Amino acid sequence: MANAIQINHMYGLHNQRLRNVTVHSPSIFWVQSGHKQLFWQDNELTLDSSNLLLTRAQQQLTFENKPERARFSSLQFSFNLAPTKEMLELSTTMKCDFYFPVHHSSKSLLKTLEIFSDLPWDDISRKVQTFWLNGFYQQLAEEGKLHQLFSSHSLSFSQKISEYLTQEPGQDYQLNDVAEHFSMSRATLIRRLKNEKTQFREVLTQVRMNHALSLMQKGHNQQIDIALRCGYQSQERFSQRFSQRFGVSPKQYLRTLVE
Repeated sequence: MANAIQINHMYGLHNQRLRNVTVHSPSIFWVQSGHKQLFWQDNELTLDSSNLLLTRAQQQLTFENKPERARFSSLQFSFNLAPTKEMLELSTTMKCDFYFPVHHSSKSLLKTLEIFSDLPWDDISRKVQTFWLNGFYQQLAEEGKLHQLFSSHSLSFSQKISEYLTQEPGQDYQLNDVAEHFSMSRATLIRRLKNEKTQFREVLTQVRMNHALSLMQKGHNQQIDIALRCGYQSQERFSQRFSQRFGVSPKQYLRTLVE
């Protein structure tokens, strides 16, 4: 089982413009250095270390990461645990229900995220992780931000599928096997994803493309190796999928990570 929280670090030495980056789980993005230019509807929103980007599950982002003096650096906190109904209700009473992704942050909230970034989550039991996150969710609720992150107190089915696929993105997943894992028929799995306006291959592609970005961020720079780790036997097919998804080729993205 995946951790209740996942923390990913992203960096760039040159401007990185990406489109259609799918956020599988409710996430908080915190820029550490440089700034992120978010293209939101008809607006351009700027994020730096003083504010946070709150995104809901299955949201797609188009943005540009811009280094300043030093490299661009940011943290993404992704949450695989849903808050309680009571916490969400509290959050909605604190602020209006209009969703807006960028929030100015209190010192206490930033301090909690700083503590989270230092915790050895892989060595903490799921039960202890749950205690930590419920305390954080209460903090978000009291600041009127929790309902901006979670639209419901239960995880969507597509999010559960994403969490499962993320554990081994390079595996040759067959629809029947995934349906069996979730104790349902193939037809039921297809119908439930259709109800959420998506389909299995779309979710799998999103997971694999995000994994490709993560591998590059971790120093992998051989495209055939990255393709194989993401479940593609053909480097050309992988490059085509990557370019279609993000608007840049793998080669172009890798160039933003080196001097």
